[in-house]
Amino acid sequence: MRDLGVFQSLGAVWVRVLAEIENNGAAAIYTDNAGEQADVKELFDVTAEVQNADLPDAIIERHKVREEYDWMVRNFTVQGEVPELHHENSYASRLYSYMGKKNQVDWLVDRLRSNPTTRSAAITMFEPLTDEGYIPCVSLLDFQENAGQLNMTAYCRALDFGCKAYVNLVMLRLIQNDIAEKVGMKCGKLTLLVKSAHFYLRDRDKVLKILREEHAV
Repeated sequence: MRDLGVFQSLGAVWVRVLAEIENNGAAAIYTDNAGEQADVKELFDVTAEVQNADLPDAIIERHKVREEYDWMVRNFTVQGEVPELHHENSYASRLYSYMGKKNQVDWLVDRLRSNPTTRSAAITMFEPLTDEGYIPCVSLLDFQENAGQLNMTAYCRALDFGCKAYVNLVMLRLIQNDIAEKVGMKCGKLTLLVKSAHFYLRDRDKVLKILREEHAV
């Protein structure tokens, strides 16, 4: 396990992971959901903790790519199939209409309101009865009250830090903020557990530019 420590902003942890991948990642041929392969640098089992993260994040605002940013926002906010993900359900569908039957966020809010100290306030992005062409990168969101704050642990099977991972971080923080507000708690820390943190070598020039501008190389 590679624990990167505690950060005060989403952008800071994003840049640190990029630097770790560049400096310590192993070359690999990454096979995506559809079986397509591409060259990457990759680190396994990366963890980090983010505290007091404000939005918008200055680092992310400097480097975000509007097209990929907007695409991921839609994935988290618009219910329906996503053509680019082999017509599998969006994150929004999985969160708010799981398998077409259950609003997981409402369920989670009710669970925390009725038992704020529960150890089983967890929701999943997996829809195993239908997931074939796409297995969600953001996999499990687990919430825990501590000292009046609502902490969230996000387990991610794989995140592409050279392209869309920074948007995932923003959207996860927004979800955490929303749920904390609904249950009457302060928004606490966000803990990330990433099995495969990687970037594609086709994006390496962009990654190096970010690292240079953020004085991370």
